[in-house]
Amino acid sequence: MEKKFYNILWIDDEHEGMSGFKGDAKFNDIQFVPYKSLNEGVSELKKNYPIYDGVLLDAKFFENEDDVKGSEDTDNVHRAKEELLLLPKKFEVFVLTGQAEAYEDKTFNKAFKKVYKKGIDEDVEQLFVDIKNAADKLRDTQIRHEYNRVFDVCNERYIGENAAHDLLELLSYNGCETAKFNQIRKIVEDVFLAFNKYDLLPSEFIQPNIAINQTSKFLCGQEQDERTSANYKKYKLNEAAIVPNQIAYYLRSILSVTQDGSHRSNIDAHVSALRTPYLYKSVLFQLLDVLVWFKQYVDAKPKTKNWELLFADNDASQNETWIEGEVINYNSIKEFAFLNPYDGSDNQFIPPHLVTDHSLINGCKVKGVIEEYIDNRTGDQKTRVKKIEILN
Repeated sequence: MEKKFYNILWIDDEHEGMSGFKGDAKFNDIQFVPYKSLNEGVSELKKNYPIYDGVLLDAKFFENEDDVKGSEDTDNVHRAKEELLLLPKKFEVFVLTGQAEAYEDKTFNKAFKKVYKKGIDEDVEQLFVDIKNAADKLRDTQIRHEYNRVFDVCNERYIGENAAHDLLELLSYNGCETAKFNQIRKIVEDVFLAFNKYDLLPSEFIQPNIAINQTSKFLCGQEQDERTSANYKKYKLNEAAIVPNQIAYYLRSILSVTQDGSHRSNIDAHVSALRTPYLYKSVLFQLLDVLVWFKQYVDAKPKTKNWELLFADNDASQNETWIEGEVINYNSIKEFAFLNPYDGSDNQFIPPHLVTDHSLINGCKVKGVIEEYIDNRTGDQKTRVKKIEILN
């Protein structure tokens, strides 16, 4: 049986100096995602509350991340609790503090039932036990632990955190609403975007929009339809890069049910007539196998750009513009960073796989190629670093 891990959002303006506490937490299967301030911590929780298993607060912390020492305020812990009560997911709130006036104050202890003392081994050990016991009662946590290998793929290194939100909802659902098929298709699109991110799929298949049928055929080694644009026909995937037969079968099966089009009306009619969740469940579980396979495949570091260019209308690589700059805002938890260009242009997001592959940290001198892409969740046009090299 695989180990359980717990994601706990933590607000404490002194967290950077508590490496020993973080290490003890990891030994106890707890991963803290720390913030210094009320506004940043609560903002993250509002966006991503489904993927968290608990909340830990200090008794005093900053209101904003760039506040100066001495501006910590106990009002912020009460404001944080008020914000948490408004979330659809109800967390038990834990407080770890070195403020004697907090854990000895009757009013404070009436508002916060779970208060623990910093630096006291017995308190810290009990905190870890209580956090995990409370989390194990949450339905989201139970689902993530049951399908932990699937949720390991749902971060920015692989297919993105939005997929985790959808999967939690899909795995909790037991009805027969055909709209759920659209959510499944969105996760397939996330996988195809990740193929491109790792240079396992030409950009033409995902820009300006994801060509989902053409992408599936390409990755499965199938011939493109005669009516397909020449843009997709100019590439041929080498045999070694074609997805395994079972994964190819899953992709065809999933898309045959979830894709929009005339065939979809037959699917909707079928589900409406039977009123069962079985087709939905079967497609969802096929998707889970695809996700677990994808992580294994990427982690094995397959050959990139493993395709043939049958004909070319232009050589895109000749038109690439490299921008020099410095790595900033490295996030050690989620493993992403930003490129701060020397030319004064906007900072650019560096995806986790590039950060990890090049061992980037704050201050690294680099040059990068910037690409535009469409966020398949929002439809917004965004930019990010596509390639990066370290400067000597």
